[in-house]
Amino acid sequence: MSSQQILQLPHRLRGAFKLLTSRFNEVGIKIRSYKMPERIKGTLLERWAKYWHGLYVDYKDVAIDVAKDCRERPVRAVIYSTLLGGCFYSSRHNPDETMFREHVIQSSIKLMQVGEPIRNPVSVQHIKWLEQCYNEGLIRRLNLGILSLIWLDNYDKDCSLYKAVCPYLKPRYVTFHERIVDVGFLDEWWLLEEKMKDYDVNEAEFSVAEAVNTAGTVSAA
Repeated sequence: MSSQQILQLPHRLRGAFKLLTSRFNEVGIKIRSYKMPERIKGTLLERWAKYWHGLYVDYKDVAIDVAKDCRERPVRAVIYSTLLGGCFYSSRHNPDETMFREHVIQSSIKLMQVGEPIRNPVSVQHIKWLEQCYNEGLIRRLNLGILSLIWLDNYDKDCSLYKAVCPYLKPRYVTFHERIVDVGFLDEWWLLEEKMKDYDVNEAEFSVAEAVNTAGTVSAA
């Protein structure tokens, strides 16, 4: 956004709020001028109409107050609107457990497509551990609205052992952070992405090659 657009933003907000207020006033005038037929007076329909009319008046007053406050403080209105828009966008792009499973499978396929000597051992160990957790049925997802957490439970959902169903042996909130496996935000699983970074680079292989080269240089000397 250019500086000129930022300077014009308060004027645009005032124009939008004036239009919104005029629309509310037009609707209110139509509602107040509407004459209720005599045959429905004193009936349930009349009470229902009065209820919705009162609800409209309440929302109208709130909308007018919000519009007035935004007109008087446009910068704060832009900040609040940006925060609300960011939260809405994040909630719409909050990944689920199915997406996490797909990312794990895709990461496993990436590792299989490279030779075993050049695979990053950190990536290999992390994917093997996640596959083992899936096989044991320990993977769980906690939806926090704008982001998701993948964490590990003690037992499979279908396990009926006393330790699995006893409420006193459930995972505690104090140590819950130790069970978090990954964090999902904006259609990405960030810890898995970090573990798969340079998945086709094996640092141990470079260390061995460097040691061989050093030994060859010493022997030649």
